[in-house]
Amino acid sequence: MASPEPSAGGDAASQSAAVQPLQLPTPEEIKGQEMMNNCAVRSVLSGVMGGGLGVLMGLFFGALENPIMSEEMTARQQIVYQAKQMGRKSMSHAKTFAVMGLIFSAAECVVEKRLGQSMTLPIRQ
Repeated sequence: MASPEPSAGGDAASQSAAVQPLQLPTPEEIKGQEMMNNCAVRSVLSGVMGGGLGVLMGLFFGALENPIMSEEMTARQQIVYQAKQMGRKSMSHAKTFAVMGLIFSAAECVVEKRLGQSMTLPIRQ
């Protein structure tokens, strides 16, 4: 006959599968969520993150370009030329990605807020 006591191996598995009680968010978490629901904050944050991604993309694509006159340039001239090209590319991509992120996030947030408001309005008959 099986013993009524669970084995040592089964006891650990049942302990880890126990359901934890629901915890309410702290006031700091609520303030953080309210801050992220602001369209201006979301848009600026998206623009900054887009700019950072643009810098990385610009550095990557700038490094792939070869100078036109590479045979006539010394190694130092090639390095300087390549660094300048990478800087130009990264700034260009950073501006583009930042503007795209800012505009997309702002438009998405405004549409989301507008649809959320229209869905909560009572229907008039």
